[in-house]
Amino acid sequence: MQNVNRKFKIWGALLFLLFFAVGVSMYFTAANIQAATKTGFVTINGDSYYINENGSKQKGWLELEGKKYYFNTKNGVQVKGWVTDSKGRKRYFSKQAGIMMTGWVTDSKNQKRYFDPSTGFMQTKWLTLKGKRYYFYSNSGVAACKTFLTDSKKNTRYFTSACYMLTGWTKNSSNEYRYFETEDGIMAKGFQTLEGKKYYFNTGSGKMAVGWTTIDGNKYYFDKETGVMATGDVTIDGQKYHFNSNGILSNTTSPTGSRTIKNYLAGALQPVGQALYVWGGGWNDSTRKGTSQTMTDFYNSQSSSYDYNNYRDLSTANRAKGFDCSGFVGWSAYQVMQSKSGVGSGYTVVSGEIGSYYKSMGWGSILTQANLASDDWTVHPGDVGYDSGHTWIILGQCADKSAVIVHSTPNAGVQIAGTPTPSGGYSSQAIALAQKYMSRYPGYTKYDYHTSSGNYIRRGNYLRWNRSTLSDPDGYMNMTADQILADLFS
Repeated sequence: MQNVNRKFKIWGALLFLLFFAVGVSMYFTAANIQAATKTGFVTINGDSYYINENGSKQKGWLELEGKKYYFNTKNGVQVKGWVTDSKGRKRYFSKQAGIMMTGWVTDSKNQKRYFDPSTGFMQTKWLTLKGKRYYFYSNSGVAACKTFLTDSKKNTRYFTSACYMLTGWTKNSSNEYRYFETEDGIMAKGFQTLEGKKYYFNTGSGKMAVGWTTIDGNKYYFDKETGVMATGDVTIDGQKYHFNSNGILSNTTSPTGSRTIKNYLAGALQPVGQALYVWGGGWNDSTRKGTSQTMTDFYNSQSSSYDYNNYRDLSTANRAKGFDCSGFVGWSAYQVMQSKSGVGSGYTVVSGEIGSYYKSMGWGSILTQANLASDDWTVHPGDVGYDSGHTWIILGQCADKSAVIVHSTPNAGVQIAGTPTPSGGYSSQAIALAQKYMSRYPGYTKYDYHTSSGNYIRRGNYLRWNRSTLSDPDGYMNMTADQILADLFS
């Protein structure tokens, strides 16, 4: 009897478990049947699906009311968030509804992206929309906004707060101007010619230069309003300045045109640091008023290894590239004696004939070595020293009787130099002054300038100007070389 009871209990437990399993199975089957009978978007176990009218799950692409969705092609689960295809192209489907993003999208960090309106692919790198250029970072697809970007070629561009690339002239809140190329948006740096006018843009920030600006040791002036570079004679704050064709401020006072010792010296200083020594140079320019752009360009084109011996063929083209000593002195005389180019045949002769030629013109008198010795080796500003091998112009004399001169020398062309004292002392005041003023020129470290010369006070004869030829209203005859140079370079 006990065995029968035990069998009934076992069979009862088995029947209970069987009915429980059937009930659970019927519950889940009913849930699925209920889901299958509902159409549209449904959520099952946390995943989203789309049920078609025939009860099947949507797989692949679906477009509803102009919006696109995507469902896994195997199980029909709706895709949400970022998706990358086999070619590395990215799309984004909204996290809630799973809508494929198109056009401009701004995320929670205020970062902007652009998705192709047709394909939904996220844009990277360059894009042109409605005539404006945009750039999107390669990895993130975030648009460059309100920022400068510099590429691998060190070209810089700027993208606005609306994310498009700037072109043309722009002004910031501090009234600082920049210029971006109209074609490629590259920010202008350095010297630029725009519509025939020259500007300078800082090589780092790209800001347009205004006012006085020093570049590579040279001084320039850019209009405070327009930024246009000054050339020629310009009056700034009531002061007259001269800038060469490259915009570089002349280190010296510009000659005014009147026949004075000061104007003679100011004219002679114009080609310093702008003209090299060329055999026969300057003779064909003897009636040119002002410096030659050809000489300046040639000067800038050469290196520290320049050797005048490579330019001795006396061709017209070579002669135009610089000055020899006689060509320079003759050209300097023309600057003070004439007010325009092309008058007569000029005043250039071989160095040994300068004194007699100028004397024959009634311009001055000749002083020999004996004359100088009897006057304690005194020379005057404007005196022209010469012999058969060289010629030079006295700028001024120092207390130790050394003299500062300007001449064209094979070492590096037209330059300022200092003589030793008449007794031959090379620790002279003139040499120190020559070094001080020549070092202001950018070519000083490039070329082989010798700021000490031979003992020219004890060499050759001198032409001394008559006061009726060159007057001295500025009192240079009573000034030391130091005072004269300070005035000429003021």
